[in-house]
Amino acid sequence: MYAAAVKLDDASQRISKPAVLALALVSVLLIGYFDYIGGWDVSVFVFYAVPILFAVWYGDRYAGFISAAICGVVWFFANQPGNPYSTTQAYVWASANRFAYFVFVAVGGAAMKRQREEMRARIEAMTRARDLEREIVRVSEHEQMRIGQDLHDGLCQNLVAIDCAAACLRSDLEARALPEASAAATIQNLLKNAVIEARNLARGIFPVQMDAEGLPAALEDLVAMTNRLRQTPTRFEVHGRVAVSDPQVSMHLFRIAQEALGNALRHAKAATITLTLSSDGHRLTMIIADDGCGFIADQPHSKGIGLRTMEYRARLIGANLDVESQPDGGTLVRCSLPLNHDSPS
Repeated sequence: MYAAAVKLDDASQRISKPAVLALALVSVLLIGYFDYIGGWDVSVFVFYAVPILFAVWYGDRYAGFISAAICGVVWFFANQPGNPYSTTQAYVWASANRFAYFVFVAVGGAAMKRQREEMRARIEAMTRARDLEREIVRVSEHEQMRIGQDLHDGLCQNLVAIDCAAACLRSDLEARALPEASAAATIQNLLKNAVIEARNLARGIFPVQMDAEGLPAALEDLVAMTNRLRQTPTRFEVHGRVAVSDPQVSMHLFRIAQEALGNALRHAKAATITLTLSSDGHRLTMIIADDGCGFIADQPHSKGIGLRTMEYRARLIGANLDVESQPDGGTLVRCSLPLNHDSPS
């Protein structure tokens, strides 16, 4: 319906104001002719509104007022011969009432057109905002994937090469029984740790293997990395066979879980965190629950950019996202997605 209305508006912009007035005048004269031959008993009074609305819709309010004035004049002369009024003053008063009706139609039509234009502008603004949000998320995701890929293929490989060189250096120093061999061994251990940290960082930025079966594995790696880097114990549970065919949906779910875990670690002061992924064959549900201080709506972080991004990602894939405080303390983040709709809208 909106597309059809846009086509009508575009068509109206191609009609010049003189052409609109000419068409309205022809319509008024035609209606006035039928009004004249029909006499007072067969009224076509309401049809005068048609050319007035036409002039307003395809022209402007001034064209509507001109059409209203023309309708008043045409009605006056078309109905004068057979009018039932005994005095001229009474007929002039009746004509003034009709003219007021015509002006009211012009004003109402102009208000309707203005409201419609404002609604169209709001819809276009909302559409642009939605497209901009989608583009921002897409660009951000692409940039994270690029950085993660560069870390994995560039920095990690260089660190591995340096580790091999350090191992060769340590072997040579040990073969010569030089005391610097222990320092070389220390350097090699530091390089191994750096490789592990770089790979974990790359995996967090760009979770690989995002195929139909890759979401549980990516979330398991996320929990494992969280346990290595943080002191808060985090558990991961899977119930049922979880398969998401669209990799974009998997990526959005992973980012939601990543943000929810980050919020729980930063703000909840929780003793334990549990990430649960379950599927009944028709609906996929992901829950991040903690036993911390709970979700407080008036806290500065309660409606921060992280939560808004989670909500937007959920809307983008057609999922429902709920964030609530549990009765016994803690926060529960639930993201539920119909499996037959696992594609971005």
